[in-house]
Formats: sequence, structure tokens, C-alpha cells
Amino acid sequence: MSTNASSPQPAIPYTALVGQVLLGHRGRKSLHQNDLAAALGVSQSAYSRIEQGDTTISISQLRVIARRLDIAPGDLLREADGLAERLRMQGVVVSDEKGIQPAAVMIGLGILAAILAASK
Repeated sequence: MSTNASSPQPAIPYTALVGQVLLGHRGRKSLHQNDLAAALGVSQSAYSRIEQGDTTISISQLRVIARRLDIAPGDLLREADGLAERLRMQGVVVSDEKGIQPAAVMIGLGILAAILAASK
């Protein structure tokens, strides 16, 4: 029995892009999640959810993180916007919503990983 199911449209929430940008800058500064969690006054697991894109952050939290990473908050968002544009060019839907089909997110994350690896 053959099914004619098509693959889901690759998609990724914008929060995941912001999280990946934060992760990259944190790594370049040799900081640990605990360092940024302490600056925000949250647990390491709560900060981890920010980097994974599972939790949205407020503008004030973005400012605290940016200050700790020695970068302007706008630069972090511009970097996320740049990734969003590159993903869109690859056919990935970048959504402001979090209710994206998990398989679509996995495909989107795979494409994001390829873009990030190619830019190193």
C-alpha cells in the first residue's frame, strides 16, 4: 500500500533564529548558559529554552543578554533577520507562531544548521 503523503513545508519559528544567534555569540565569548542565566535572574534550564527558541524573551531581557555579549540588541536581531532571509531563499517558512508541525521544524533546523556551517 503506497501513500501519497508529501513532506511538510520546512518551517522554523523566529524565536529559534534569535536563540541560534545568541548561542553563536555566547560560544564566541566562551560563556556558559549559567553566565547568561545569572545575568537574567533565571535558571540555566530557562535560559536553555531561550536558545532553543522554546521561550520568547522580552526587550529588557534582550538588552541584558546583549550587554553581557558586548553587542547591540539591534545587531542581534539584524543577524536573526539575515538568517530568516537566507532560510526564506531556501524555501523555509519563518514564522512568528510557535505551533509549527514538528517535522517541518526539524527540516527547517537542518537547513539552518547547513547555513550556519557554511558561513564558518
